Amino acid sequence: MNILVTSAGRRVKVIQYFRNAFRNIGKVIAADCDYKASALYFADEFELIPRIDNENYIQEVINVCKGHKVNAIVSLLDPELEVLAKHKDIFTENEVQLILSPHEMVDMSFDKQKTHDHLSKLEIPVVPTFSGKDSFIETIENGEYNYPAIVKPGKGSASLGLFEVNNENELNNIFRENEGLIIQPFYRDMEFGIDVYIDIISGELVDVFIKEKLLMRSGETDKSISIHNDKIEKLVIELIDKTNFRGPVDIDCFEFNGEYYISEVNPRFGGGYPHAYELGCDFMTYIANNLKGKSNKVYETFSYEKGLIMVKYDDVKIING
Repeated sequence: MNILVTSAGRRVKVIQYFRNAFRNIGKVIAADCDYKASALYFADEFELIPRIDNENYIQEVINVCKGHKVNAIVSLLDPELEVLAKHKDIFTENEVQLILSPHEMVDMSFDKQKTHDHLSKLEIPVVPTFSGKDSFIETIENGEYNYPAIVKPGKGSASLGLFEVNNENELNNIFRENEGLIIQPFYRDMEFGIDVYIDIISGELVDVFIKEKLLMRSGETDKSISIHNDKIEKLVIELIDKTNFRGPVDIDCFEFNGEYYISEVNPRFGGGYPHAYELGCDFMTYIANNLKGKSNKVYETFSYEKGLIMVKYDDVKIING
């Protein structure tokens, strides 16, 4: 039983965790469009594949699956999730399972305005989101919100293109120079990352890990502390119960004035997932169980120790040029 991890990038730990889970049952193949992607060199085997905007991308991924007898695919890149989910039938025909939520969930998650609108309809607390600057300025004038505000691409990841604006003039300038932006009030009290696994077979919630983010770098959690928070746990359970996510899901949440709001839902491994794994939340083993046709135990309560801090650090790998 072999698994392909695409857009491996620099997610070395994710590859290592998969190798631990698949050591006695199969191989881990990593793939990326860049031969300098460090995670490639920590897999059992690796392949170079085209960028997702290449017309041959899907066929090349299928070829890799056939060549390595791959049974399942996990992607670590937001834009790639949508491409894979859209072509799920092709992978099913080739007996390859996507460890991924259904296309409608992926599509909703990749668009921050759609995320806000969908979760609002489900009556799930979510950070207010505006696609037009005029509608946001109106809320400022009405006293609903205040500056500063956060402006970022409506479809984006890794905090690329994110701005903090402190007045209407700055807001107008950014909208004049950029397209496809959304605006959110700056809920600055506390930020949390939640790693969740939903069983591929049963659709039941399997595990929840909550961390308070202490330091971010390039959109990923660099330092965090494990916490137990009953209100966030309840919010996550409600979210999963009312939606149709599957597999690993990364959720961002803010506390503001004592209340909790969902900011983003990403149907993939989050950049801070190593914190969860190191404290016993082994999503890779859950995936292996599902691929064997076995459902995982339904979530009951927190299974990890709180108050433990994760810090990331860089290492070096030398490869042939």
